[in-house]
Amino acid sequence: MNNEQDTTPSCMEDRRKQLRQLQHDIKTHLGIVTMGLHTLESARDEPETFAEICRMIKESGAEPLMEIVSEILEIACSE
Repeated sequence: MNNEQDTTPSCMEDRRKQLRQLQHDIKTHLGIVTMGLHTLESARDEPETFAEICRMIKESGAEPLMEIVSEILEIACSE
């Protein structure tokens, strides 16, 4: 792919859409981590609840964020 194709209005709009989706995904997963951490404070005396919140933070927050970061790094290294 040459640089002229990369700057076409269509490519630029696609890039903006991808970036907006990426922004949304990152904010969503960070929100899960943040809310989960706040919730953990109130569950520290309830081992089962604490463990469930930790699982939720990991599966719905941290792991998807790690996948997003890996994808970003792959894209950055390929350009």
